[in-house]
Amino acid sequence: VSTAFPWRAVTQSGGHAVASTHVQEKELRGPLKEAIRRSLVPVGLICPLLVASWQVSENLPLENLALGIYVAVAGLLILCEYFLAFRGDWGTTIRGTKTDFLYVIVGAGLERLSFLACVTVVASIGWHLSSYLETELWPRSWPFGFQVLAALLIADVGAYFRHRLFHKSSTLWRFHQIHHSPTGLFWIRSAHTHPLEQLCIMIVMMLPIALLGAGAEIIALVAFAYGLSGLLQHANIDARSSILNFVFATPEVHRIHHRADERGNQSNFSAFFVLMDILFGTYCRPTPSEDPERVGLGGVTGFPGDFLSHLVIPFKACL
Repeated sequence: VSTAFPWRAVTQSGGHAVASTHVQEKELRGPLKEAIRRSLVPVGLICPLLVASWQVSENLPLENLALGIYVAVAGLLILCEYFLAFRGDWGTTIRGTKTDFLYVIVGAGLERLSFLACVTVVASIGWHLSSYLETELWPRSWPFGFQVLAALLIADVGAYFRHRLFHKSSTLWRFHQIHHSPTGLFWIRSAHTHPLEQLCIMIVMMLPIALLGAGAEIIALVAFAYGLSGLLQHANIDARSSILNFVFATPEVHRIHHRADERGNQSNFSAFFVLMDILFGTYCRPTPSEDPERVGLGGVTGFPGDFLSHLVIPFKACL
């Protein structure tokens, strides 16, 4: 057959070569994707925080660096939401609604307002308190890295109990339900929070460390770290964090909290570290196949999607 139809032999040989190439490419893409999945938390959270902490420890300005890191991480997450999505039907940030982008603008403004209040008024109160007690409330003698770690842990305590309270109280839930209303997650929706709750979140994180006298640079690092963590947690990315799921509130960990069922409503409240969840028995370990059937509000359909409606919903009767 090959003698009578030599072209057929060549075609078959070429076909095998093409098939072999495709197999090799597929085998290559597998380990590459797995490497990207496992590097998302170190690259998107841990390394930026280390760089920002070093910048501040060297008495260098943080603001421009923080903005550059936010833009770089946001760009990385957009690419991953497109090429490495956890759920294709959830969408991506670049297809976000006008409401999503309005929340980002409002949230950024409230974060800045909270920061200024804490580093001026609250810090001044803390200074007077230290003078009255004749003692230094903040451990300034500690190495800078330990001061940052202490600030993050203190902020996490406030963030955890604030979050649990907003789930437990029917009045406060009217505000928090807005954050849980999206039926698809992508990183821009980390800001999908009622402005009054957003203000409460920032104050609960910043006020204790400001009152203790941590200083503006530490407070700025805490705000930076929690903002970055929020982006990563809500991203529509198929991250695989392994042991880091027992340290940080990763996308895998936080995704469980957004489930539209009781499991989500009662677990994984942490905002940065998962220590508080572990200590208080609310930690729910994600599995590699963790795929929530639905995220959003259980038993609620037709939740308003526009920004103005969200502003007034908490002041109406519960849905």
